[in-house]
Amino acid sequence: MKKRIIAIAVFAALSSPLLADGVKVEPGLWSITTTTQMPMLPAPQTMTVEECFEDDVMDMDELSTEDLDSDCTFEQGEVGDDRMTFTIDCPIEGGKMHAEWWVESAGDSATGEGKINMDMQGMAMEMTVSWEGERIGDCK
Repeated sequence: MKKRIIAIAVFAALSSPLLADGVKVEPGLWSITTTTQMPMLPAPQTMTVEECFEDDVMDMDELSTEDLDSDCTFEQGEVGDDRMTFTIDCPIEGGKMHAEWWVESAGDSATGEGKINMDMQGMAMEMTVSWEGERIGDCK
């Protein structure tokens, strides 16, 4: 369950859900490294993936409904050419999740972070997911 929430939140930040405005990026193959920190982990956990961005804007329209719970709500905050903020609220098994994200882009590189708070069956859990990405070439 925890990995699914992180995957949803990171995918949302990287391709970001349901609204048309976004930050400018160079299309192509990107290497994206995420680092997850939470009190119950003995050390931060890091993962690197490669993702093909075909559009020149990282926006909220690219996330398909099959990747996210249809009960989740998304609110876009500040949007500019190089920065975007948004929140995600989702019901989760036995509780709820609220995440606040920011994304900044320099065109061929980008960074972001999400603060995620979950309440599951009366237990509160907090985590931070930070990420950085860079364009590494053309899509394969």
